[in-house]
Amino acid sequence: MKKILTVPNQLTFLRIFLVPVFITCLIYQKWRIGLFLFIIASITDALDGFLARRLNQKTTLGTIIDPLADKIMMDASYVTLSEFKLVPPWLTVAVVSRDLLLVGGVIILKLFSADNIKIEPSRLGKATTFFQILVIIVIMFRKIEHFRMDYLIYLLYIITLSLTILSGYQYFKKGLTFIQGNGGRNR
Repeated sequence: MKKILTVPNQLTFLRIFLVPVFITCLIYQKWRIGLFLFIIASITDALDGFLARRLNQKTTLGTIIDPLADKIMMDASYVTLSEFKLVPPWLTVAVVSRDLLLVGGVIILKLFSADNIKIEPSRLGKATTFFQILVIIVIMFRKIEHFRMDYLIYLLYIITLSLTILSGYQYFKKGLTFIQGNGGRNR
């Protein structure tokens, strides 16, 4: 029997457990602690996949909880920061909508064929996640250090929005292609 609670899965669970603590720090405006926790969570995001490949510890559980942990972390962060008017609502809507599209798409794909789909993040998807994380780190650092540079923040928003939309479209198109290639057969 394959071990389920591998080191990569433990890191993913850590990321999930850090989310409510991070959000609580935001609510109570503990920006330094919140930034530290968010950076730790972001590191676990990069580290869990690397370790799963390196230690040959890929699990079915990991393929489910890793992207789920990412979406919980991103969506909770963007919604909370939007509530504090630190992230524009239009960016939050794009980030959350893309994630809902991805989760809904995976569910639909599983209905069409649970056996032969392989869901992996694209380079564009990884770039999107990187910029979504970067926005949160810059916003929080900005809150701690009280620096302005609004043009830089706005540019980051536009890049993140563009990548979010493009990667959402790319995943949607891949899913549609899979369904059409599968003949639309339901199992």
